[in-house]
Formats: sequence, structure tokens, C-alpha cells
Amino acid sequence: MKITNTITAYFTCAMILVIMPFTAANAIGLKENSIIKGDVITLGDVFYDLPRNEERILGSAPNPGKEMILNARTLLRIAMAMDLSWRPASHADRVTLRRVATIIEYDQIKEALYTALYDEGISGDYEIVIPAQYHKITLPYEQLATLSITRFSMDARRKNFEATIVAPSIENPIQQISIKGQIQPVITVPVLSANIQYGSIITQSDIEYTKIKEREFSRDTIIDAKKLLGMTARRTIIAYRPIKSTDIVAPKIIERGELVTLSFNSGAMNLTTQVKALQNGAKGDIIRVVNTLSNKTLQAVVIGSNEVSVVQN
Repeated sequence: MKITNTITAYFTCAMILVIMPFTAANAIGLKENSIIKGDVITLGDVFYDLPRNEERILGSAPNPGKEMILNARTLLRIAMAMDLSWRPASHADRVTLRRVATIIEYDQIKEALYTALYDEGISGDYEIVIPAQYHKITLPYEQLATLSITRFSMDARRKNFEATIVAPSIENPIQQISIKGQIQPVITVPVLSANIQYGSIITQSDIEYTKIKEREFSRDTIIDAKKLLGMTARRTIIAYRPIKSTDIVAPKIIERGELVTLSFNSGAMNLTTQVKALQNGAKGDIIRVVNTLSNKTLQAVVIGSNEVSVVQN
């Protein structure tokens, strides 16, 4: 029984030594978040205040732009293999190794493709569509963010293209990708900069512009901003969406039952009288009015606020 207790106590002490960090004059610590620029991971990427072997290579670094996590068990193995006076304080100890990279962004890739399309004689207003996985190119940190197109072909009828892109250069093709894409003609249309509610009048300050794909354009889509000015929303119009002619209506400037001025022009003769509107009307609408003196009903066109003119056949 005494021997068993002694063995148990021995292994308990051993486990405490594994889990608890060793005491040293200059305690070795973890670099919990470490940035790597090269192709390999060194001991100094994982620990700080090392007495030696900072440049000792432990293995390959993650790919540019990627990261690797070393958990407490892996860190313990490294420490024991390197004979370091460090042990994990808990199972939560970890080191995140992130390799920095040079990123070629989507705008730069598109610009190169636009140039290639222009060289193929493709002009006009259009957008390029390529698969999402090619929206960026990742290179090692020390490389320049440059690229070249080594092959390009265009099917103008189908609006498809194929391209081979190398980066950072033809002489140093660290990344080489072959992509298939499309060009989609676009049309610039006026839109509203904010939602507008039913009955609100549209002013110049409400209008901005956006581009929509040609296939999303319909015959009743408004392309002339002047046709929006002074109009009211027939229903709520959502910001930055194409506006259709059915979304707007001219504001009613004459209300049913109000007295308005009726004018009649014929050559040198110009007559005016007061009539009563029998209908609401916007500018340009033809409404019925009644002469309050003769009780005669007439057809009149709305020409302004409280003004109508006799419809002449």
C-alpha cells in the first residue's frame, strides 16, 4: 500500500511539471499571435525570450494569407524536443501563426481584363463577370502585386472569354490561373438615393445613377432623369433600384370640387372664367369642369395650379 501511494505521488508531481511552466530567470513565453513572412516556421516564431536556437526551423509555414494554430499538446512536444524550460499553463494555451501575403485585388484583375478586351476591339459599357474564386490572387509577402495576361480569346457572339493570368510576372509565374468569364452590357439609369414614400415629390437632389445589366432592363424602365423630376411616387420606391414608369405619377395640382380658372384662346380672343373641377387632375390631364353660371359641363386640360384650358377639337 505504501509503495502504491509513492508511485501515485510520483506521477502526480510529474503531471504538475508537465502542465505548469518551469521557473527561470528569464521565463520563456508564448507568442500567441505570430506573423510569418517566409516559407518556414522557426522556434522564435513560437516562443520569445529564448536562450538559444531562435532560428531553428520547425517546419513549413502556412500558405501566404493563411494561418496555422499550434495547440497546447503540440507546443509541449516542441518544448520537450527542443529541451526548453517551458510547459503549458493550461490546455487553452495556443499560438496562431499567420503568414502575411501580397494580395492582388479584384479591381486590378478586372482592369487587366478590360485592357485585354479593348485590345480585342470590344468597346461600350459593360461589366466583367468571373468566378468568385478568382477575385483575388495571393502571392508571397516579398512579391510585387503585379500580373500579366499570357493568353486571351474572345467569343464576341456569346460574350464569353478565356484568359490565362500569371503573377507576379511572365518571368516569375508563381501563380498561374486559367479563367473563363463573361461580359455583360450595362445601361446607366437614374435611381433614388433614399426610399421615397407614396405621394412624395421627386426632386433633383433625390436622384443618383447606377448601372444595371442590359438583360435586367425592360421597356418601361426610366432612363431619362428629367422624366422623374416633379413626379410623385405611386407607391414606395426603393433606393438604388431601377424605376419603372408605373412607379410614378404626376402630382395632382387640381382637387375635385375646387374653383379654378378656365381660359379659352382663339386667335386674338382670350376669355377667362371661373369653373368648378369635377375631377382631380395633374398637369396635362383632361378633366371635367362645370360652369357655375350656366351649369354646362366642359372638357378641360390642366395647364397649371388652379388653371385649366378648354379642350379644342
